[in-house]
Amino acid sequence: LFACCKQVIMETQEDRVPLLPETESGVVDSDLDVVVKKYPLRTPPRDAVVSLQSSDGVADSSNPQPLADGKKKRKKHYSGNEMIVAVFVTAFDTKRGNVIEWRYPDVVNLDGVEFKSMASGLHNVPKDFIYFKHNQLFGLSCYEKIPVATEGERGARMRSVGLVAVGYSDLHLHKDFLQRQARSQVETPGDYGSLEEYFRHYQAPHRPPLDALATSDLPSMSITHPAGCFTQFMQFFGANIFVLWKLALLKKKILLFSPPPIGVVCYRVYCTCLLASHSLDLDLDTDSNPQFYVNVADIDSLKAMDSYVACTTERIFESKPELYNVFVDNQNISTHLPSLELLLKPTLADRYRFEHLSNVRTTNLMAVGPNEQCRDEIQFARFFQNLNSDLFQVLLEASNSEDHVLTMEMITRVGLHPVNDRHFLTELAFLHNLNVNVQRRTDPFSCCI
Repeated sequence: LFACCKQVIMETQEDRVPLLPETESGVVDSDLDVVVKKYPLRTPPRDAVVSLQSSDGVADSSNPQPLADGKKKRKKHYSGNEMIVAVFVTAFDTKRGNVIEWRYPDVVNLDGVEFKSMASGLHNVPKDFIYFKHNQLFGLSCYEKIPVATEGERGARMRSVGLVAVGYSDLHLHKDFLQRQARSQVETPGDYGSLEEYFRHYQAPHRPPLDALATSDLPSMSITHPAGCFTQFMQFFGANIFVLWKLALLKKKILLFSPPPIGVVCYRVYCTCLLASHSLDLDLDTDSNPQFYVNVADIDSLKAMDSYVACTTERIFESKPELYNVFVDNQNISTHLPSLELLLKPTLADRYRFEHLSNVRTTNLMAVGPNEQCRDEIQFARFFQNLNSDLFQVLLEASNSEDHVLTMEMITRVGLHPVNDRHFLTELAFLHNLNVNVQRRTDPFSCCI
């Protein structure tokens, strides 16, 4: 393994991020455009991605195009993650609460999905969508509420129409269909013919027996996210995306809170996981264990997890610090762990890198127009993938060296701050069992580490 790592490092030695300029006082200089020179946001070929708008006006799909309502022939290039295991309809009953009104097929265990697919507090919004995890499957549901005069429904009819699949990276391809079905179910309840036909067309070809379902979702996050997802994520968090990037790489338990609507927060879970992807063919586990929407029924399972990224609409989670390492309340990132306090503020290098990325994005959009947003999305995702690959290569280089020292020169080579990022690099090396000593500014020689 060491020989293989050394060969990879030697082959990429000349293709690294330029050093961050520093002043004589050791402070990173303001001219930091070189930070992302290694990752130019070039526009991919014109036929690489197709950007589409969903019915609610939110950019929501990238290539391939959204799946048809079961009427068109299945496309041969689909990866299989979009193949579904079950479809269902969740209703709110004024006496029993959330109930699964209909499911297909009956043999799939969907116990508890009624609370995942219709989140707490959702009655306060007219429509929403929710990503969730159920056992080893991933689900997407679309919710809608309309006023009705029926006395038994207390003035409102609520339905969520959803499905579960073997993976999550292609779930957004089903969203348009589910939204239309949610509208249909609140207007004319009880007609499930279209759902059953849709399932037959896109069902998983080799569905395992009950309770033996498993997923082999992409370990390094293939770039198949909804269009606009990552750009909105960057605009929302600003330079704090680099705080989330470090926390995701350290495999921390990250819980995002927001009142409904929760759909856009599910996208933030996806994007946070995407920040940790890399392209190295090495045994480096950076899976962030996405759980998407969680509620109080998930408390025991969350407590047993070593890492995850999830979101919730239930404020009670904030009072249970044993369940998370980091709590993200909209744009406010907090922790109860003193060891993580140092990581919650973006460094000067982080801020300059984000400023550069924003400027490059603006330039790209002016050059290609807003309809080419998906290409911009893919380049941002690849930026983090390349950044992580270079970061791990430098750590492996230090680990395989004679003195095992990660020098300040090596740190600035990947665009990190040689002082403020020292704790992050130490924790990252420890997490992956790499024998690395991160050089301190007070260490004139490596032998003093």
